[in-house]
Amino acid sequence: MKTCLTILIFAFLFISITTFSQNRPIIIDHSCCDINKVPDNWVVQSKTDFRLAYGHTSHGSQIVTGISLLNNLPGSIYTYNKGEGTLYLNDGSLLPGDLGNPDRTTWASRTRTMLNNNTQNINMVMWSWCGQVDGSQSDIQTYLTLMNQLETDFPNVKFIYMTGHLNGTGVNGNVNQRNEQIRKYCRDNNKILFVFAYIERYDPDGKYFLDKNADDGCNYTGGNWADEWCAANPGKCDNCGCAHSKCLNCQQKGKAFWWLMARVAGWSGVTDVEDYSSNYKCIEINPNPVGESAEIRFYNPAYGYVSLKMYDMLGREVMTIYEGIINMGESKFQMNTSMLNNGMYYLKLRTQCRTETEKVVVW
Repeated sequence: MKTCLTILIFAFLFISITTFSQNRPIIIDHSCCDINKVPDNWVVQSKTDFRLAYGHTSHGSQIVTGISLLNNLPGSIYTYNKGEGTLYLNDGSLLPGDLGNPDRTTWASRTRTMLNNNTQNINMVMWSWCGQVDGSQSDIQTYLTLMNQLETDFPNVKFIYMTGHLNGTGVNGNVNQRNEQIRKYCRDNNKILFVFAYIERYDPDGKYFLDKNADDGCNYTGGNWADEWCAANPGKCDNCGCAHSKCLNCQQKGKAFWWLMARVAGWSGVTDVEDYSSNYKCIEINPNPVGESAEIRFYNPAYGYVSLKMYDMLGREVMTIYEGIINMGESKFQMNTSMLNNGMYYLKLRTQCRTETEKVVVW
């Protein structure tokens, strides 16, 4: 009887962990711009699954400019509005304005009206900011509350959250604080987020410029990262009119858009099966079961935010092991479990584009 009970308990715990791990945020940022890593089948699936309405003004047009470059490539699979087998994208006519134009709430009522009528069978909605993310904390909370309510009221529609663009005020500026408010909410509440600002703070090689007061035009104190990168990488930058910015910025956002679509369609975000098996495969915990302490090792594929937390089997957070920015490569952390009760827990790792969960036994 005891053996059977143990098996049932472990089966329940496994199901609980599996269910939890499937409910995770999708965060699309600078580390999600290498379109060559996105499997073609998930791009095709996204074009079949989704019909997108996008509300934006000038800054938001950068994404459309980027995907237009891909749309026009000979033999491209990154196609939209070309008939059967391509993505349907309604570019502004169903959702005029943006998240702050004409005010901070009209976008939500326009979304609701469109979805109540829904003559175009829209099942994905995305809105962008222009400059209005540079508001108060309560202004951004209004946006988050309205988005969450729309998700509740229209459960069959995918809603894409977005941060605003950079404005040259740096790490401590209000724009960065409000963007981080949006990003934290989306991480903590398992939302889908297109991190517009992060694509503007890194060049394609991952070099960081926010601490040098980068802005939406790719300017920073000392130069322009887009001009510099294109000069160093001849033949890799298109020529296009990119509102308020450089064409490379639009290119990056167009590529990140298709990464987003593939992720929402069901792609895990793991970019290389062999690399995943050697570097990304789960979190290494040694020893496990754990007495009073254990070493945690994992591979971080890109410089950026990492969260490493422990939860009990009811989903309650019991320990934060690390939360912050780390470099690309292997990371090691020491976990002290002496204050935890004996039993089963799970360790959750969140990075920019993936989430992993591992069982931990404390005894």
